[in-house]
This record gives sequence, C-alpha cells and structure tokens, in this order.
Amino acid sequence: MTSRVLMVLVTLVGCIQAADKYWDYIVVGAGPGGLQMGHFLQKAGRNYVLLERNSVVASFFQKYPRHDKLISINKRHTGKKNTEFNLRHDWNSLLSDDKSLLFRHYSKLFFPQRVQLLDYMADYQKKLGINVQFHTEVSNIRKETNATTNKTVFLMDDQNGNTLKCKVLIVASGLSKPVKPTFEGREFTENYSNVSINPDDYEGKTVVILGRGNSAFELAESIYGSTNFIHMIGRSRVRLSWATHYVGDLR
Repeated sequence: MTSRVLMVLVTLVGCIQAADKYWDYIVVGAGPGGLQMGHFLQKAGRNYVLLERNSVVASFFQKYPRHDKLISINKRHTGKKNTEFNLRHDWNSLLSDDKSLLFRHYSKLFFPQRVQLLDYMADYQKKLGINVQFHTEVSNIRKETNATTNKTVFLMDDQNGNTLKCKVLIVASGLSKPVKPTFEGREFTENYSNVSINPDDYEGKTVVILGRGNSAFELAESIYGSTNFIHMIGRSRVRLSWATHYVGDLR
C-alpha cells in the first residue's frame, strides 16, 4: 500500500470519527426520564444518543433511597382491565409496547426494593435497544449559531476533551443535589447521603433530623426503635402528598 493511499485512509477514518461526535438529539442522563425519551426517539427512528456518566442506567438507584425501599407504589391488581387506569396505579413502569416491560413482572411488593427497579431499568434499555454511551460526563454546554444559515447547534465537552454536537439538547440528569448546611456548627452534622443506616449506631441516643420530607421520615422510621428521642425540625409544616397531589411531598 502506497503512503498516499494510506494517508487517504487515515483521513477517511478521521472524518468518520469526527462525524460520530454529532447527533440530531443528545439526552444528558440515562435515568428513568432519559430512558423514556430514548425509547420515543428510537421508535421514531431519530439520530440520538443518551450520555451517561456512570456504568449503568438509572445509577441514582444504586445508592438511593438509602434504606432500599421505594415510595413509588406497585399496585399489581386493581380489579380493572383498563390499561390507562392500571398504569395510574403503577408508578414505576416506563411506557413501551413491550408487555414484558411492566414493573409488575419484577416485584410483587407494593413498595418495591430499589435493586428491583435497577434490574427493570437495565432490561428496559437493553430490550428496546436504547442507544446509551456510558462513562461520558459533559460540561461547558454552549450554543453556536451559523451566521450564514442561522441554524443553531449545541456543543459540549466530555471528560476526554472531545467536543460533542447536536441539534436538540435534552437534559435529564435529575432534579436535586444534597443540601449542604451553611450555619455555624455544620461540621457536626451528617448528610443523608453518607449517614449511617445501621440502627445500632443510634442505640440510646437523642437524634435531631433537619428536614421533614421523605428522606427524613425514612431515616427516622428505621432508627426509631434504637433511640431515646428523635426531634425533626423543618422550616414549614409537613406537606402530605395525598393532600397536595404533589408526589414529592411526604408519602
């Protein structure tokens, strides 16, 4: 093979690699929301990719909730045959045409275990062939407009210095981060993300929990039998989801 032919081949390979950095749609995050969007993009035959910084889909549930039990209900029997009605009582299944991808086939528990949801999400991605690029963390997201065509593309950088481009960017990376207190004495507090979940560590102790949401009550319930007292402090009254119709409030 001549050096000129070899040079042409190298140039072509370089062009192919560069082309692989562009998609019409990029979804940042491969949790439940990202996977659901990925399914619809796949079904519509779109050029897309889900970018996930971890090695598995729905990686949030590898650790949370800390005590392993979900607060999303899995009511398998409603006495009705209406699919839409039954889905209103199934808070874990994602939408698809595959009847095997209903969460009722993964757990019989009304409040399932988080590992069961992890298994379900992994199967959802694999069975539906959703395009996920793992170990990809992006930053420096920006827009660029072509002065001639007036068309806009989104650009972002991954951890390896590659620039990724897309026409439509969808962020599905989650809604919340751990709250870090700023008051004096914060160095003596522990965050929900790393506090011990072993009830023996609270034996005979008096515990103060800052917050009165689902995480706070999850911890309180798990250690209640080991403590002297549990004081829960919040900035507002407890809001119950059955009254507010907001799933983020206390269930």
